[in-house]
Amino acid sequence: MTSTVKQGRTAIWLIVLAASGAGMYYWGRHTAAEAPAAPNATAADAGAQTAGQRVGADAAPGSAASIPRYTAGTARPLPSVDTPLRLILPELQRRAANEPAAACRLAAEMEYCDSLRQRLAGAESGVDNFERQLERMPQDTPQQREQRKRMADSYQSMTDKLLTQSEHCADVPTISAEQRAGYWRRAALAGHPAAMRHYASGNAFRQQQLLDSLPALATYRGEAESIARTAAMRGDARMLASLAYAYSPRRDSMRRNFLGQAVKSDPVESLSLFLQLLDSLPPAQPDAAPAGPRTGFSRSQREMVEAQIRALTRDLPPEQANQARERASERAQSWSRAGVPRAPAASGESGASDMTPFLLQGFVPDIQRQECDPT
Repeated sequence: MTSTVKQGRTAIWLIVLAASGAGMYYWGRHTAAEAPAAPNATAADAGAQTAGQRVGADAAPGSAASIPRYTAGTARPLPSVDTPLRLILPELQRRAANEPAAACRLAAEMEYCDSLRQRLAGAESGVDNFERQLERMPQDTPQQREQRKRMADSYQSMTDKLLTQSEHCADVPTISAEQRAGYWRRAALAGHPAAMRHYASGNAFRQQQLLDSLPALATYRGEAESIARTAAMRGDARMLASLAYAYSPRRDSMRRNFLGQAVKSDPVESLSLFLQLLDSLPPAQPDAAPAGPRTGFSRSQREMVEAQIRALTRDLPPEQANQARERASERAQSWSRAGVPRAPAASGESGASDMTPFLLQGFVPDIQRQECDPT
């Protein structure tokens, strides 16, 4: 085993143990961090019960929950995402009770740290495989030795980066999956746009923690549609796309996300939302456009939306296809026009520079911690 790999393995192991041990002690003494009941829960729950109702066989889905509009201009700025979490955790816990942005940020920070812990554990588990791979590599020529050194250096660089990132979460406890979802829900029901998208899409729940989140998932199932529709109505293009896929009768051939499991198939509504999405797309860029931040969709991305429209139009009776077009036209006057979301890059987190991810069968990317900030 090389000395660099040994050092990396020891550091990872110590950090994993420290994170879990300190967390249990700290969290046991700080019960104030538990997610409180979400504001406006009564109104939202009542609205969610009517979100999928119809006023007739051909009526559009009912009105969404009564979720207030979030006014970022009146909200206080949040601490920098570069500040070690242990230094701002008490402030975020205190402010999360009344400030949607703080509840969003607290949930995002806990999600970020949980992800880092899992990656650290995975890196520690993978050291043995990497060592064996290095040992099997020939070292007979200078070129072979150089290749082996490059691999070891690359692994060490990856480990160093992970350890550096993990310093943000040092001495910070874990919280339960249900508590974390409670913070996302609190911020979403208060109208925070990023939290609404994260919660309504189902991203607030993790596959490896589903059984720990069953009560929260039951609540989510009853209100996800109403929150998603409210977000789409206010111009969130990712939620517009996710709803379009969720309502599609073709979803059964896809890997359905949580939102797709929470709503009933409605081909007319799906077609109307895809039409709205297509109308909102910026000019297409060639697929061979230079790398870097994009200003619009690539041609293939636009074609994905057009393919959904063609398929739904083909399968629907003409009168229902016309009904979908009428809905899209009417809502173009009352809904905010969907805009291309662009997540700011920060602190080593990879941001989505265009809307590519949500076009993959309605899945949306996780929000980044800085997207919670009102400024």
